[in-house]
Amino acid sequence: MYTAGNIEDFFKDHKEDLHGVADLARKVKAKIAALDPFIQQHTSAVCPGCRRICCINRHAYYECDDLIYLYALGVKPHTFEQRADEEPCQFLTPSGCKLNRTIRPSGCNWYFCSRLFDSMERSPGTAYADFDRSLQELADLWIELGAEFRMRFRTIKGYEVG
Repeated sequence: MYTAGNIEDFFKDHKEDLHGVADLARKVKAKIAALDPFIQQHTSAVCPGCRRICCINRHAYYECDDLIYLYALGVKPHTFEQRADEEPCQFLTPSGCKLNRTIRPSGCNWYFCSRLFDSMERSPGTAYADFDRSLQELADLWIELGAEFRMRFRTIKGYEVG
């Protein structure tokens, strides 16, 4: 079992052992930032006219790997208001999410409703194929980041995290 405090403390206490994790986190951040314009192009076209709000509070919580990523970057996770999971996300504004995509929870970042996904797939030329390839590269980096952290944590602490 993990807590945000366990992960945060581990980064504080073992920063010198986690350079590889930090390097992977920077690569993940760069990949997310590179994907953002394509996603934003489609969310700005699809989402404003939609009557069903997909950006709900259930997607606004950080999971273990999100915390590993954020602490590897030296970023403190945002705090949450208590809301029902089905309510609109507390970070949703009339112009979209107020959080930079690179620090959003993974449940938020990688949820694409069918209308948004359809819009992306209809992109001209190789835009969608390029996006799909980059998304797979990001997923591979994300898995590598989590595995590297867990290996370091297990080696140093002697037990598993998340």
